[in-house]
Amino acid sequence: MGFNSFQFILMFLPACYVGFILVHKVLGWNGVYAYLALASLAFYGFFAPVLAVILTVSVIFNYLAGTAIRLRRQQDKSAGALVALAIAANLFALGYFKYTNFFIDIVNQLSGTGISHLDIIVPVGVSFFTFTQIGFLIEALNGQTQRVGLGKYALFATFFPCVTAGPLLIQRDMFAQMHNRSDNAFNMTALSVGLTMFGIGLFKKVILADSIAPYANLAFDGVALGAAIAPMQAWIGSLCYTLQLYFDFSGYSDMAVGLGFIFGMRLPLNFNSPFKASSISDFWRRWHMTMTRFFTTYLYTPFAMKNTRKAMKAGYSPARRWLSAAAMPIFFTFVIAGIWHGAGYTFVVYGLLHGLALAIDSGWKHFKLPSPGRVLGWAMTMSVVVSGLVIFRAPTLEVATVMLSSMWGITALAGGFAGNDFISVDVFSAVALIAALGVIVLCAPNSQQILRATWISTDPQPDEEAFRSHIVRWRPNAAWAVAAAVLFVLSFTSLGGDTGFLYYSF
Repeated sequence: MGFNSFQFILMFLPACYVGFILVHKVLGWNGVYAYLALASLAFYGFFAPVLAVILTVSVIFNYLAGTAIRLRRQQDKSAGALVALAIAANLFALGYFKYTNFFIDIVNQLSGTGISHLDIIVPVGVSFFTFTQIGFLIEALNGQTQRVGLGKYALFATFFPCVTAGPLLIQRDMFAQMHNRSDNAFNMTALSVGLTMFGIGLFKKVILADSIAPYANLAFDGVALGAAIAPMQAWIGSLCYTLQLYFDFSGYSDMAVGLGFIFGMRLPLNFNSPFKASSISDFWRRWHMTMTRFFTTYLYTPFAMKNTRKAMKAGYSPARRWLSAAAMPIFFTFVIAGIWHGAGYTFVVYGLLHGLALAIDSGWKHFKLPSPGRVLGWAMTMSVVVSGLVIFRAPTLEVATVMLSSMWGITALAGGFAGNDFISVDVFSAVALIAALGVIVLCAPNSQQILRATWISTDPQPDEEAFRSHIVRWRPNAAWAVAAAVLFVLSFTSLGGDTGFLYYSF
């Protein structure tokens, strides 16, 4: 039951909201938190009942582990071993569900055996709710958590707007909102702003992402079946997938933030016009922002600090110090980030590519080499991004090789796997759609800029100077009500079919 389904929009969402209002009237906010946690488990169980059981076990385990870690830390006992065990248990569960069959493939390739895949159901969003809770365990060790009841913790770990595809939550941001609340659950501003944000996201997904998806699928699926692909068609397929993923995931993230606001919770942003970035580091500050923040906080920073201390103590040269304290941690972090997305060699290579690009960007700035300028910097950044997403989308490295070889003119590798049949694409329609969506991506204000009058996120609000160039501003008036209604009607009439969110697979 995705956000773009009739079941969610016509049944679950209104029923959940009515219950939210009624429970608040009877039990107050503490009752609301428990209610929303149960509603979130019910939402998750719509994918498969067993998934709700898996998520419940994960929540209870991590709540008990986090409580034990906090108590041991307060009693001056070593909590490090307990944290390590709890994180290992989470990673073992994640590895079992998501990577077991990938490991079997590796063993079969290395040993020549024929071990069969296991019939494992992969929980939707398992990486998201696992890493959210790992963050909680680490912060419990660092003394950054307070005593919290199971109801509040369960809501933090299962909240339905973000349990399946993010954003990744930070416990202190969530629990701070739950402390001693006295406001009303029913809030017309929150309802209207949240629904507008949800409507923008739904429009991105249903109208924009789904409309360009067939062109991307034609190119990638055709190459996977052995067809050759000409450079123009390869570029069209790659750009179409790039735009499809952008509007699909940013649309989901908009819907998540809007839903959170409707139910009285501010969530972090995940997108800030990433395709306007003029460097690869700026891109990752804007794209999948909560994942970048998580890996920076819990992986890159500890690794970099440890290597920095080692380099200073050993008296490394500036170049070697940068290599040890910056380049290696960046590279390592993004290889892990690539693997986090999925089980397959393509995700490993995707992480390697971005790790290398980020390390080069870091070195360029560290050694104060001449800036390439905004236009050239943007072109270089998008070359890495689009090429990386070809690898990300391709079912195998062989398909990615054919696509990239055709795009970049390496004709010896671009002929396909078999035969001479070339993929045929309606070039005019595809290019027109790419151009239209490209203008939206590069020139239009993003969702949070449109809705800046009522800030809906836990992220700090930029000052007005950052918004000055954008004249589109949401206001609670009839014109915006009509505009939001039009978005809903257009999106609603296009619902149906199997158009699940792409990040449900990761």
